[in-house]
Amino acid sequence: MVDYRYWVADGRRADFETIFGSDGIWQELLSRGAGYLATEVRCESVLERRYRVRDFWSWHRDFEIFRKRFAVEYAKFESLISAEGPVEREEFVGAYYEELPRGDKDSEGDELVPG
Repeated sequence: MVDYRYWVADGRRADFETIFGSDGIWQELLSRGAGYLATEVRCESVLERRYRVRDFWSWHRDFEIFRKRFAVEYAKFESLISAEGPVEREEFVGAYYEELPRGDKDSEGDELVPG
């Protein structure tokens, strides 16, 4: 899982939710990458306009490959949400990896799975 926290600009909550929603441009962009599973978006604090966005990948290297392959598109998206859009501040919380149970023939010990 790749985990971010966002603070949304005043009056831009609907824009943020549209961008990161199930039919939004964020999930459309991520879905171009092999191994993308889903995105979870939740509001942590309405008062602070703080959101948590978690992207789930089948394998952490899938996300790394995605970032390299779509570097230009990713940079454009970052510009859209920060310089021109609804995000005041962004924080990378982390990337979390869980090992699949032993005996799984596909396990390499570095899977990203929903928590």
